[in-house]
Amino acid sequence: MKKILLIFSLLLITGALVMGQTVQITGTVTSSEDGLALPGVNVTVKGTTIGAITAADGRYSITVPANAQALTFSFIGFRTMEVQIAGKTRIDATLTQDVFNVEEVVVVAYGTQQK
Repeated sequence: MKKILLIFSLLLITGALVMGQTVQITGTVTSSEDGLALPGVNVTVKGTTIGAITAADGRYSITVPANAQALTFSFIGFRTMEVQIAGKTRIDATLTQDVFNVEEVVVVAYGTQQK
């Protein structure tokens, strides 16, 4: 009986050590212009392939390694934003639009040209 209890205790401690190597981060991504939630924003851990996508209400949840430094938020039509984690478990991001002048692009039959 003592052997079984000892083995179970070792497995429990090992599991706790493995779980301690990751951190759960949650938050919301909004637009800076109108404050509305942005669905479909890519949230990635800088330097890794770990990522998540925001839901329809702009919320996300991502499990990151304990040694992760920053999260990167990217979305079409908005500037990419990088936020330092620094021990936080909730990170809300506000993305600004990446405005470019459409009038400067000319579409021709064989491609596009800049004015």
